[in-house]
Amino acid sequence: MTSLDRTTASILADALAHDLAAHVPEIRHLDFVFVGALYDQAQLLRPGWPLHAALAEALERLPRNAGDTHVVALGAHQGRLPLADLEPETDLLGSPMLVMPWLLSGPAETIDKVGQRLERELLEQGLIGPELALAIGEAFGIKTAHARHMTTLDLCAMACAQYEYAELGAVWQIIEAALLKPNEEQIANLAAGGTLRYQSGTVDIEGADRRQAAQCRAILAAHGI
Repeated sequence: MTSLDRTTASILADALAHDLAAHVPEIRHLDFVFVGALYDQAQLLRPGWPLHAALAEALERLPRNAGDTHVVALGAHQGRLPLADLEPETDLLGSPMLVMPWLLSGPAETIDKVGQRLERELLEQGLIGPELALAIGEAFGIKTAHARHMTTLDLCAMACAQYEYAELGAVWQIIEAALLKPNEEQIANLAAGGTLRYQSGTVDIEGADRRQAAQCRAILAAHGI
């Protein structure tokens, strides 16, 4: 199962928001938007952060009174999520690590303060409690291990380590550039020879053999590049 119904998504959203607020209480003064679906990290780590953009769009559509904050849970109805951009790409799934995106929204000053604390604390202290981790696993019908809250930069750091371990650090350099510095040129040298050149949203592969070039194209395509 890759997506949850609205009721189950709402229960998990409340629990996750409460768990996150235990780390940073100011989160209670922000909107917390959550989608009850599982994604491969490549679908999240794409230029423009499309999953988070879809969460922001869903929040904008929500009727509200000025000053109110919400825990917003997005779940499936008749098997479909409310926005097409939120549908998990099941052909990407297969990694043991899956992600469930959430988004915080509110006044810029509070967002900046909360964001800095999350960056400092979550990587070391963001492990989700065993009861909530079990509830997540049961909701999706999977076994969970080491479920944790992460910021997008935490996820980038973990992805970087994964690609470097697979001797694909150069590919990650290109992905990272597209995510964080999309208007800058980036050149990366592949370990087995060849060069990747990122510019204006596209990548040229030079000097790599056919197999390696195909592998690079497949990985970059998964990341929307």
